[in-house]
Amino acid sequence: MRPSALPPPVHRTFRMPPSMCAVPAPGRRWTAGLRNEESTVRRDLGTRMGAMPAHARRGERIALEEVVRDTAGRRVRLGSDDSIASAAPTLVKDGRIAVDAAAEGTLDPENLSFGYAWSNVRQPRTMAGLDAKGRLILATVDGRQPGVSEGFTLEEAARLMRSPGAVQALNLDGGGSTAMAVNGKLANITSDATGERAVGDTVQVLPWREPYRHR
Repeated sequence: MRPSALPPPVHRTFRMPPSMCAVPAPGRRWTAGLRNEESTVRRDLGTRMGAMPAHARRGERIALEEVVRDTAGRRVRLGSDDSIASAAPTLVKDGRIAVDAAAEGTLDPENLSFGYAWSNVRQPRTMAGLDAKGRLILATVDGRQPGVSEGFTLEEAARLMRSPGAVQALNLDGGGSTAMAVNGKLANITSDATGERAVGDTVQVLPWREPYRHR
């Protein structure tokens, strides 16, 4: 079905459960399952999968509105200086180790081919946390280097973040995406044979600059 032949968008409001959702480019239609020969994709992960296909019917165009909410359901309004980075799962919450990869959609207990090795096998890891004084802790652990550094499981990563005093911590990424640069130079040894991997988002700590004000 060509984009010009698609029916008009259907306006139907519903709340998605906590999940990770990938949508096709504008003008492409939804398909069930993972990427196919048309490069269209529909995937949502989490403890309650299937919310999107239950509301989006085959052949309909859908309009998406992005709303970010915190864990209490309150809307988070983002400013021009705010950014969002991909991160999951939680490692430490309120001072306690709190890893639940299945609830956060990074592990499917019913299909261990998805996410099991990433979650429960030692891998390179990148982590971020805050201590009780609000100080930022960033940590990178190399992996996939037998005899040198094999990496961490998620549970081991959580224990590492607790050791310097993190009371809140997240796993940012892992595998070949794990890289840390200090003063513009790579500070760790990445696991990909081709070197540092291109990624879609990064966390950067930059010197504070007073906002420019027109005078």
